[in-house]
Amino acid sequence: MKARKVKGLDPAAPLVDNARKIVATRVDELYSFDPHGDSDELHNMRIAAKRLRYVLELTAPALGDGAARGARQAKEIQTLLGDLHDCDEMLALLSGERGLDPIVAHFSARRDRLHARFIRKWERLERDGFRGQLEQALQGRYG
Repeated sequence: MKARKVKGLDPAAPLVDNARKIVATRVDELYSFDPHGDSDELHNMRIAAKRLRYVLELTAPALGDGAARGARQAKEIQTLLGDLHDCDEMLALLSGERGLDPIVAHFSARRDRLHARFIRKWERLERDGFRGQLEQALQGRYG
């Protein structure tokens, strides 16, 4: 998945101004994916979470505690979706192989548990206003 381009960056502007634009683009990118989507959609969401996490970690000293908290949340999303993607990859490798039903059943069940955990995490973030908190951090009003 190709990263969204960040518009309006100005090399002469203060770091915090450009950081806000980059983070805003990465937040939009994360929210462009469906948490109930197929394995490709969830894999792309993981990549978007990773990009958001890294930019928040790098810019937290300039953006404040809200960005640091956002980075921790993005890391949790990234980890859950990474584990889920590992199951999807293993299931794809095992597809059509004979005599491996117990292993396929194991990875299928693990994938289902991980997806349910991810959905609970995502819904909790939504209830807690994760996106709004990040947007407030970008405005300098949170944290």
